[in-house]
Amino acid sequence: MFNTLEDIQALIGVEVETVSLEFKDGAKLNDLEKAKTDLITDVTAFANAGGGTVIYGIREEKRGSQSYAGEIAPVTNERITQDRLRETILSNTDPVLRDFSITAIPAQGGTVFVIEVAEGDTAYQNKRDQKFYSRVDASAHPMYAFAIRDVMNRRTRPHVDVSLLIRRRKITSDNHIYVVVPVLENKGNLTAHHWILRLGVPAVIGRHDGELGPHMRGVGATTLGRHHIQWYQYSSERPAASTSRLLPGDTSELDLGHGYPEVLLIIGSESEIRATEAKPPLIWKLLLDDAPMRSGELPYEEWCKW
Repeated sequence: MFNTLEDIQALIGVEVETVSLEFKDGAKLNDLEKAKTDLITDVTAFANAGGGTVIYGIREEKRGSQSYAGEIAPVTNERITQDRLRETILSNTDPVLRDFSITAIPAQGGTVFVIEVAEGDTAYQNKRDQKFYSRVDASAHPMYAFAIRDVMNRRTRPHVDVSLLIRRRKITSDNHIYVVVPVLENKGNLTAHHWILRLGVPAVIGRHDGELGPHMRGVGATTLGRHHIQWYQYSSERPAASTSRLLPGDTSELDLGHGYPEVLLIIGSESEIRATEAKPPLIWKLLLDDAPMRSGELPYEEWCKW
């Protein structure tokens, strides 16, 4: 997500710390022995929550109750490397936390380290102080016993990620047509037998192309803020009692080739162009066997190439 110094600089004065993003002055990592407990607290808290990123090399800038990305303040100790940080995380988490990546970005006077942590499939403990942590708002806090049990139960339910693939069907000077293809990826250890995905597209420009049926149907429209959203529902249920289950490691594109009508975004007329001036996102909601509902969105800037 943050791979270059330009990516880091773009955060300054704009991005705020959130439940999935943390900024740290690089000086805090110069003495790794002293920083270990804090480092492991952060990475296990992200794993026990929904995943996230900690950046060592940006100062926090306080504005009221929020912390914004301040100036770049890299790690200056040349002995701090990706391999050393990786080994520190592996040897101080229980069970061993492996689903993370570390990017080292050269900066003037040192290095910025970006540690991206995926949501874990169980609860991870900080072996430095024997505690479990999770993210609450923009900081890490010790977890209560019931919360630890809830996170450990992730291994008893499927874990499916959702992304939205945008394909260009037609681009002319006065008409843009995009095809929205939802993609489901089972990243867990259990089969997802039953799932429902709801896709919300801007009502003025969104429409389907093909015959709807029980495995994909329109489910009405709603208004979210200033956006009027048309909803489509995809389902694992198929005729003749068959299903579109997702095995562990399986990826499925819900497109025409797999029997799902296409969802189109058509921008051409004045009314359609005016609708996009509100910069509507694409929204999704996923319901899955024995798992809490998840939701997300694809910002307008990432799907519209007008």
